[in-house]
Amino acid sequence: MTELVYGKIDGLGTSLDKYAVMTQEIPWNLVKDRIGGTPVSVTMVQNLEHEYLDCMVSELPKVDAVVGIGGGVTIDASKYFAWRRDCPAVYVPTILSVNAYATPSAAVREGGLVKYLGNAIPQKIVIDYEAIRSAPKRLNTAGTGDVYSCRTALFDWRLSHEKTGESYDEEIAGGSRRVLDTLVKNAGDIKDVTTQGIRTLVDLHLETNRLQVAAGKPRPEEGSEHIFFYALEDLTGRNFLHGEVVGTGIYVASHFQSNEEDEVAQVMDSMGLMFRPRDYGLSGEEFVSAVLNMKKYSQRAKLFFSIVDLVDITRQDAKRLWAKLVS
Repeated sequence: MTELVYGKIDGLGTSLDKYAVMTQEIPWNLVKDRIGGTPVSVTMVQNLEHEYLDCMVSELPKVDAVVGIGGGVTIDASKYFAWRRDCPAVYVPTILSVNAYATPSAAVREGGLVKYLGNAIPQKIVIDYEAIRSAPKRLNTAGTGDVYSCRTALFDWRLSHEKTGESYDEEIAGGSRRVLDTLVKNAGDIKDVTTQGIRTLVDLHLETNRLQVAAGKPRPEEGSEHIFFYALEDLTGRNFLHGEVVGTGIYVASHFQSNEEDEVAQVMDSMGLMFRPRDYGLSGEEFVSAVLNMKKYSQRAKLFFSIVDLVDITRQDAKRLWAKLVS
């Protein structure tokens, strides 16, 4: 059972024996004078490439626990380490841009594809309000992407049930709809990164993970909107703030699912989610190419059935969406 601690990281290290820290420079500088104790090692995580993670696992000394401090990359790296070393893990997300701290598998990159490996349940998750509030707001509001994605994910799940006979659980789907309602009702607090907003977003990340575990698959929260993220990363070879690109994916998927992209844009704006491609430095041609790459990537990675499998996405479609996003 994971212990959830709201408040601060202060003194965490004194409760651990020999522990390793996985982090990056900015989050580590925020907490290194408060964590307590002396870590055996401090690793500045570079990426999530499978080969790199395996080298890290083999080279680091034996420890009693690993503490992941930072965003999705460092949390996933510590998750992979805890799984491979079979040791306890503590996650300290200093930004809420992605729900990695709430999920058991690490998003490992290999051959241009994302593979979810391992099953590491943390001993403790520490929500340090000071560290989270010190980050630019967009690094926290980006976390709404992995919650609002329930909207397009549920559409794809139901569609797959109707077209392929995939199992579908109405009770779990109802849970995802309640998650969406809670998210929208608390949009203002989440946008302003208030204490209530932080707690709500964390609770929703944990709840979406619970729903996925109950379903035995990511369907309650992951659909064609995530395919856009995977396709973009594959195409460009660049790293992006996960939740913001997922937000773009929600916009794109909503267009092909129901032509409701204008409605979802208003909701994402109310939460402070920076989902427009130019917000994170994406060019028009990169956007168009990523939209066109969605079907190809989905087939190559053997992903779940979604709206991408039913519609013919044209360059003209992608250009129209780009024009609306930059207008």
